[in-house]
Amino acid sequence: MSWEGIEHALNRVQGESERIALNLRDLDDHVGHRLLKGADLHGLTRERWEHAERHIHRLWTTFDVFRRTVREAAEHRGPGRGGASDQVRLTFLLTGPSLELPLAKAPLHERGLLDTDKEHITLAEAVARMTADYEEITGVVSAAEAAWDVLHPRLGALDSLWLEIGTLTDMIEESGDEDGLEALRSELALVGDTVRRDPLSLVGPDRQVDTSSLERLRKRLETSRGELRDALRMRDSYRESTGHLVSAIDDLESSLVSLRELRAHVVTRIREPEAVDVPDPVPALRARIDAMDALRSQGRWRELGVLLGEVQAAVHAASDDARERKENLEGLLARRTELRGRLDAYRARAVRLGLAEDERASGLHDRAHRALWTAPGDLRAATVALSAYRRALEGSDATEIPEDRTTPGAGASDGESDGGVNR
Repeated sequence: MSWEGIEHALNRVQGESERIALNLRDLDDHVGHRLLKGADLHGLTRERWEHAERHIHRLWTTFDVFRRTVREAAEHRGPGRGGASDQVRLTFLLTGPSLELPLAKAPLHERGLLDTDKEHITLAEAVARMTADYEEITGVVSAAEAAWDVLHPRLGALDSLWLEIGTLTDMIEESGDEDGLEALRSELALVGDTVRRDPLSLVGPDRQVDTSSLERLRKRLETSRGELRDALRMRDSYRESTGHLVSAIDDLESSLVSLRELRAHVVTRIREPEAVDVPDPVPALRARIDAMDALRSQGRWRELGVLLGEVQAAVHAASDDARERKENLEGLLARRTELRGRLDAYRARAVRLGLAEDERASGLHDRAHRALWTAPGDLRAATVALSAYRRALEGSDATEIPEDRTTPGAGASDGESDGGVNR
């Protein structure tokens, strides 16, 4: 090489040596690298870290020899040097296979008789090798760090939930759910062990971190915490809570009494559509109040809190159901009133048209009148009869599809199909 080429090559490798040294120091100080070095890893993370450690060892070994070779080259370019022998040596150091590195011992069947345990590579080949090793290492470190960044906050939230559960358990002084709490504790310990020791097992092929196991456990812990909070409230305000509940059941019972009276009235007036039944959930609800009293006497506050929520939900559901049934029954009466009004309107039209005494029209009127004024009446039959009566007044053929809200077929209203009330 010319002296100018030597200067250029020497400056380049010296710069590379400095940059590599800085990056290796940064790698040593990197939090992810320190965590991996200090952790008792297992599973996939341990496998990948052991693979990375081999690259770390080779990287440092290569860099040590690389750095010594660069220093030797710098010495040959120092003061008092510059002869032909220095030029030859520098050319070899900078471009030739000047780095001697140990080779991993091959199995006996793969060794030749004259094979050595050394290899010789150039500075450029050393840089390429160190670059590849560095990428392998940082790939593992970055993946583990990214996984920990996602997982550790979630794990911290789970630990906080568990501490709160423990505090609530101590506050209500209940020990009736040791098995359930122990199962939660064991699952939390297992999840925590995976997060701390094998985070890469939770990273998918798309590099997305799978947090589903932590989310499932979070929901279970939150459910347990909610039950314990309910239990604590039950212990501190049992009388008030059950008082509100008993009052709500009393109101429901009064509503059901009125509803049964309404149904009895509807049944005497309307045969079809059949009036809905009125079930009586009150005895079962009162029995559950008795069960709550029994749990209270035993100090089983957590079960009591769960049962309170169930009974509250049952009372709400029963009240909603009673309201819907009342609307259905009142709707039948309203439908009958509507049909009677329409019959009167059609009768007035018949008088105006001079068809009041028409035999066919009168017969249709009488049929609709009997269905509506005979108790119990048939609203379905009345609806059909009214439609026929209207068509007769309009002079329409019975098979024509008229434009009326009680028209049979695809355009029929609810009134045509079932008397006007959905059941």
